[in-house]
Amino acid sequence: MKQLKYIIYSLWLATLAACDKGDMPVQHPDNYDWITFAVQTRLVKSRASSYEAYDPTRHPNTMGVFGYYDMAQYSALTATQATTVAQPNPIYDNATVTYDMDTQNWSETSRKRWDAYKGAASFDFFAYMPRTEGTKVMRVAANTYTLSVPFTMPDAAPLLSDSRQAPIICTLPEHKEGTTANGDQFTFERVVKLRFDQTLTAYRLLFQLDGSMGAIRQFHIKSVTLSGNLAVGGTVSRTYTWDNGEWNAQSIQWTVNRQAVKDAPIAYANNSTDKDATAYDDKTQSITVTADGYKQWGGTFYVIPDAQFRPTISVTYDVVLTAQDSTTVTTRKNVTSNILLNTKNFDNLTIGSTATVNPIRILIQPRYLYVLADDDAYTGHLLID
Repeated sequence: MKQLKYIIYSLWLATLAACDKGDMPVQHPDNYDWITFAVQTRLVKSRASSYEAYDPTRHPNTMGVFGYYDMAQYSALTATQATTVAQPNPIYDNATVTYDMDTQNWSETSRKRWDAYKGAASFDFFAYMPRTEGTKVMRVAANTYTLSVPFTMPDAAPLLSDSRQAPIICTLPEHKEGTTANGDQFTFERVVKLRFDQTLTAYRLLFQLDGSMGAIRQFHIKSVTLSGNLAVGGTVSRTYTWDNGEWNAQSIQWTVNRQAVKDAPIAYANNSTDKDATAYDDKTQSITVTADGYKQWGGTFYVIPDAQFRPTISVTYDVVLTAQDSTTVTTRKNVTSNILLNTKNFDNLTIGSTATVNPIRILIQPRYLYVLADDDAYTGHLLID
């Protein structure tokens, strides 16, 4: 009986020893065997410098992905070959990767396994959003590649208000070292982690009355439009160079297509706060502008960064006078005033920057006196501060 107990005890010790030597089966997380993706996007704000988690309510829900193994083997391609030969060793060639709201994961229809590429020395992934036909990655010099994405504004308009339609492009390609030629186990982090930069410029329009006008008047702004020779599409591109074991990126470039645009609307939006809740009228889709602080018309809108972006802003409004007995009367109806958006009128205007929101503050100020008995005493001239 003692001998049997000793045998059982010995077997137990042997089992523990086996565990200590790492012989227990390894439990990998879900999707461990598959090439999967994680996304962050650059914040859009006045001074953008950081990245945020992907949000399907604000960012595109499709991603175009290019993936290659052993790109470095082909650095000797000639300049002619670079413009005519597709990138070798593709894993993904502008593949459509979509975001699943339920699982909160990115997935591609024809999923790829890492183990299908054992023996590869390295992997590199380029990406952009939203996925677009005609996008390509081309080698332009030794270890230098350009990702080019064609883009057209929805309905060929010069602006868009839905950030989910705005193109974004990877900050850097994701590089992973592969395996030895004998196909050893991959040791790198298996999720392809990508960061994206904004490619458009954002604006907000804000209005306020001059103090001398706002004492007895209100302006009810009813519509705001843009006109001019404006960019409605083009190609956004970025060039990346592999140097000293890492990727480096050049600035985002645009080749733009312009067309004559007349009165492209900036849609009304309710931007009310507790302080100015009564300034926004959803029924008439208008805002009441006074001398008491700036009021924003519409939401943030996005345009293609273009050094020639100089639209005319047209503002249509009613002028309401407050009489001495506190009654109100509309003294002027459906008046339209214009101001040219340029660096002469707006000293601090930034044209061509990306990932920033440019607030355009427009002060409605008296220009000259005219006589209308007890009615309106001034006409408004759109100026800036």
